[in-house]
Amino acid sequence: MRNNAPFNRLILAAAIALLPAGPAALGLFAETAPDTLTVDQAVGAALANNLAVKSAAVESRIKQRASEFSWNKFLPSISVSATALELNKVSQSLVAVNPGSGGSGASGIYFTPDKANLALGLTIQEVFSPVYFGLMDQAAIDYQRSLISKTQAERSMAATVRKIFYQLLVQDQAIELTRSRLETAKERLRQVEVSYKLGQGTELNYVYSKMNVENLTPDLQAMETARVVGITQFQQALGFDTRPDMKLVGSLDDQTAVIDGLTLSEYDRFDVRLAQQGEKQLESALKLESLAYMPNLIVQYKADPTLNGPGVKNSLTGKTTSIWDSNNWNQSSGALSLTLSWALDPLLPGSSVRVAKSEYEDRLALARENTALTLRTARDDASNQLRMIKDSVDKIGNLTNTVDASKRAYELTNAAYQLGTGRILDLQDAEVSWQGARIQLLNERLKLASLIFDFEAKYQTGN
Repeated sequence: MRNNAPFNRLILAAAIALLPAGPAALGLFAETAPDTLTVDQAVGAALANNLAVKSAAVESRIKQRASEFSWNKFLPSISVSATALELNKVSQSLVAVNPGSGGSGASGIYFTPDKANLALGLTIQEVFSPVYFGLMDQAAIDYQRSLISKTQAERSMAATVRKIFYQLLVQDQAIELTRSRLETAKERLRQVEVSYKLGQGTELNYVYSKMNVENLTPDLQAMETARVVGITQFQQALGFDTRPDMKLVGSLDDQTAVIDGLTLSEYDRFDVRLAQQGEKQLESALKLESLAYMPNLIVQYKADPTLNGPGVKNSLTGKTTSIWDSNNWNQSSGALSLTLSWALDPLLPGSSVRVAKSEYEDRLALARENTALTLRTARDDASNQLRMIKDSVDKIGNLTNTVDASKRAYELTNAAYQLGTGRILDLQDAEVSWQGARIQLLNERLKLASLIFDFEAKYQTGN
């Protein structure tokens, strides 16, 4: 009876294909693979090297920065300028007022302005707009949504890596079972061969023993080859250089202890949170369009001092125009102004603001229906997942009993064979049944762990 390989290589290849490609997955910038690898180390390497996870983290940092500094919309705009003017010609004379002695009067002095001028400018403007509050709210919502997407990407990647890790771990255990069975078969073949040559055993027993060894040998080789391929692909996906001798350290027993805690609310699911955040985004966008109806307050201070003919000696007064003398500066339009600006076009029927507002109202209604549908789907999905987990736990209990029974059957059959009352074919069948039961138990425990990983990957809480 030929033994089928207990580890499905197609399942492993499909699971590895779930890892998004990146520089590490292509074998670039590979790190030295450790001698041993735990599941936590594997998850850490995947999160550190995977391009999709890195992109989500960068996007989250960008959104965080935009949210933290969204208040800077209220910072005033400040501009300064300095202009040197050389007039083409002077069109008219300017009048300077010269105070009389003791302040008793003043006399007018007429002089021709110089063509050279120095003009300075300072403008400070502060705009208080209700729209800014809506933009700040949108930035905060975008950041929260990016956090959910980032965490979802990390949890999904961690679940995939854990499933592949334990698939490889089960493969190692299946190889050990098959290798142990092959060694037992070889030892039994030697015993049967000696008995047959001495005339104490039958040729049929010898042939069955030889067939058993010949069938197990290529099966073990195929499993070992599949293991090398699987561990190599896994190492490449994690960003390690390839080394087939790397050992995986862990146990499926570590993953079954969290079953009692799998009673999470559907409101904690990533898909539900994203749907709710999408609804909030549309609410914020609708609010932003409504704020367009509000007036804006603009506070502005402007200074434009101008100096005529800096460094030039006035022929009438005999004084040189100095930039340090405040009396030589003239300011024509500098002022502090308060402006109330109110755009009235949004009030017009058919305006772009009204059209956009109607569009957001329709989208928001659809988003609310989508959130409700996502909630119902999440509730049903969580119920089905928990049911599958419970069924797997029950099945593991049944398989454990099957393993114990098949082991006892093998021991009794082997004892009968050693006493000469049993057939070697019955012994081989009992051995195959025992190993098959153990492998089936391993696969079911792997299935349970995968169900738990998939369940937890959909929630914001948990490990």
